[in-house]
Amino acid sequence: MSDIIQKDKAYVWHPFTQAQTATEPLVVVNAQGELLFTEDGNKYIDCNSSWWVNIHGHKHPKLMKALCDQTMVLDHVLFAGVTHPKAVELAEKVINILPKGFSKVFYSDNGSTAVEVALKMAIQYWFNKNQVKTRILAMDGAYHGDTFGAMSAGHRGYFNKPFESFFFDVDFLPFPDESNHKMILDLCDNYFKTNAFAAVILEP
Repeated sequence: MSDIIQKDKAYVWHPFTQAQTATEPLVVVNAQGELLFTEDGNKYIDCNSSWWVNIHGHKHPKLMKALCDQTMVLDHVLFAGVTHPKAVELAEKVINILPKGFSKVFYSDNGSTAVEVALKMAIQYWFNKNQVKTRILAMDGAYHGDTFGAMSAGHRGYFNKPFESFFFDVDFLPFPDESNHKMILDLCDNYFKTNAFAAVILEP
């Protein structure tokens, strides 16, 4: 057992990992493009882009240069009451490629938090309009993240079972297949007739 794995076992708690039954983790010491290189000299294709973060590959030269150049100017600044040129530039580019109707970008640091913010925005929108619309409609079996709002709108059971008593109520539609399209559309019609829904959440 390598020194890194021994220290990992002593000090690190891994996500989505059953500590009592998990195999030893891969010790990744380098990465390039789509490949991960391990301490023992093997290489692996990073099939999920390290949880969808490195979709352009590892150490992409253009991205690495842009990151280095930017951190030499401004690495990070709070965004409440503060802005900076790159944030404005990126927001403008995003809005210009989205379909009509979108006008603002809200920056979030991960997918779970983005879902939390979206749920809060939807609920607060109707609150600000003095309309009681607090129900959320989601698709059964979906995954939206690991914070409490995201878990509430996601698939129940399995990873989430210990936390379910803390979730807020969400209405779920069955996952569509060739046999149930009409039933799902009829169910949607009945739900929307209540005029009580703040938002529908779907993973594209």
